[in-house]
Amino acid sequence: MFLIEATLSTLPSYTFFHQLTHSCTYQILTMEEVSEVEVIQMEDSQIVVPASSTTLIDTEDNTNAPVATTTANNQDEPSPIRDSAQLVSTNTSTASSDSSASTNTPEATISRSNDVDITFRKALKNAISTEIPKRLTVQGTIPEWLTGFHYTLSPGIFEIKYPKMVVVNGDLQQETRSFSFGHWFDNIPQVNQFAFSGSDNTIMYRSTKPAHRAEMKIREHQGYLPNQPSSLFQTGTNQSVFARLLSTNQSQGKPSLEPCGASIEVFPPFNADGRRTIYCQNFANHVLELNTDNLEKCGILAWDEVNPQFKGSQASPHSHFDPVTKELINFTMEHGFHNTQYHFFSITEKEPHGTLIASVNAKLSHVHSFAVTPRYIILVVSPLNPSDGGVKYSWGASILDAFSFKRTEPTYFYIISRVKRRHIATFKSEAFFFLHHVNAFEDEADNVYLDFSMYADDAIAHQLSLSALFNPSSPALIRPELCRFELANVQAEAQRLEDYNAATANTGPVDKLRGFMRRVSIGGANINYAVPEKNSGDIPLATRIRSTPGVELPRINPIYHGLDYKYTWGIGFKEQSDGDMYDCIMKLHVKGDAEPLVWSQKNCFPSEAVFVPPPVFDQNEDAGVLVSVVYDAEANGSFLLILDAKDLVEKARAVLPEIVPLSFTNGCFAPGDISRGMQEASPPAAISDDEE
Repeated sequence: MFLIEATLSTLPSYTFFHQLTHSCTYQILTMEEVSEVEVIQMEDSQIVVPASSTTLIDTEDNTNAPVATTTANNQDEPSPIRDSAQLVSTNTSTASSDSSASTNTPEATISRSNDVDITFRKALKNAISTEIPKRLTVQGTIPEWLTGFHYTLSPGIFEIKYPKMVVVNGDLQQETRSFSFGHWFDNIPQVNQFAFSGSDNTIMYRSTKPAHRAEMKIREHQGYLPNQPSSLFQTGTNQSVFARLLSTNQSQGKPSLEPCGASIEVFPPFNADGRRTIYCQNFANHVLELNTDNLEKCGILAWDEVNPQFKGSQASPHSHFDPVTKELINFTMEHGFHNTQYHFFSITEKEPHGTLIASVNAKLSHVHSFAVTPRYIILVVSPLNPSDGGVKYSWGASILDAFSFKRTEPTYFYIISRVKRRHIATFKSEAFFFLHHVNAFEDEADNVYLDFSMYADDAIAHQLSLSALFNPSSPALIRPELCRFELANVQAEAQRLEDYNAATANTGPVDKLRGFMRRVSIGGANINYAVPEKNSGDIPLATRIRSTPGVELPRINPIYHGLDYKYTWGIGFKEQSDGDMYDCIMKLHVKGDAEPLVWSQKNCFPSEAVFVPPPVFDQNEDAGVLVSVVYDAEANGSFLLILDAKDLVEKARAVLPEIVPLSFTNGCFAPGDISRGMQEASPPAAISDDEE
């Protein structure tokens, strides 16, 4: 790859100048000679310079030193992670306490911090990984049946420092600048692995950042050059429009710059050859494969490498796995000039290269998740569409910078038959925005019900930007609603469209323009069904039949996926919460008006609560446990929490050796033998040419 601007010149290698004394004595260390913890601590307090540079910058507190620090993607504003005065420490004695606060933390308890900041914000900083597996001290009792691996994704890196040579008063000087991701959803992720052994009440833990290539390239480019448009939610790339255009229009190439930090899953169809692997996904058309035993990267691929029919630059980060048919189901988005094709596909062990189920033509939107029932796939497209004719989007602008919410336009529900393998019906409702489906199911009367964690518009996505989260004067986060929609008489609607299409197959264009076939009689009955035409008012309505306070990152008992159910669990807000950040775990009853159950602890902020059912089926839907990683702001540390899913009573917890940043991602639990897990990974291999 060639680079366009002088600011994008490749830096061949790096050394870290570590101040040993206050008399400006330095020692040169190479990347291979320092641990990750030392690197992060030095980056927090020292200047990073190219190895070829012969100029040492005095980091003594000297008012005459021409050292300056700016934020790369916003030269006029401080970084949302820390203000500009904190980006470069002028003395090793002022090194960031954040990076090492948890280093001396006892394993059984989290020591109290003297820092007055007891908000969630200190958990939105660069993480220190625990590469060597560590046994945690468990407080309480793990259920004896709880044996297996639990995986989560958390932000690993929000901010990357890089050196830049500038001219100051006619002299060439070096500055340390920062590239900062701008949204909670944008980061280089960290994979966290927990091995539970309920029989001996133990938990092993380790974590790693698998996207080293992305971090390196950001330093080299002094910004981010994603392979795909809208791979970022709201981050300035610090690249010229020309450079972004060249990057996003690459016809082929390994997607090495995609961190894949939105969800992590275990996909049985991919393990047909006996591999022990897990898979990370993001908003782009990419999947990162990791070895479950040592978390080493096995490879990264695009969905169209699995099957050329699965083409497109975007995909859902939330694949569905049907435990009955053993299908992995997802979609990709192929963008056109006027609309977008959503290609739905399935992969099974018998067909590892997968098959195309159906394609739907619809407006381009950011579709985070979709729904699956035994007979149907439901694609819900909110009116969050590209602005400016899609030019910003095509040139690599982030999602919230390139899209705008159209409040006067409807939200569409597209139904695909899994049996007929085609789009069979369309419904619509008033405009709304959502990130996560809760569940969907059918009834005997041929109606389909969909539950959402829903919002009136896309304001919540903007509220979760880092600049908003770090602003104490920002308004409280919008609370989600648990909303249920009914799609009535799906097969009748499908039949109407089928008859309409058959009747109009041999109709001339003049008759079509006159609306000759506007109404069609079905099955010889006397009832006429209005045929929906493009932009007509005849599309049947999706009816909202329930709306109550809801939760984010909703989870259900996976046994009830696609079936009628009673309960959902997620993160939410306490009754007396200030609303700055999700501060409790809630259990909601989706039928009736039962009061929600709440787990909370003062100054504690949970990440996603994953429901884990017992290995033997229990007729009680809420039989199982919830597992969540929680940040304790008062102690400035993280712990793993295990709750009884029935009553949210704590069963066990274990303090983690380092702070795990707060996350808005989806994790998974894989039951089974853990004897082969927690092997130490080998040192990172050299970057191969095919990753350029």
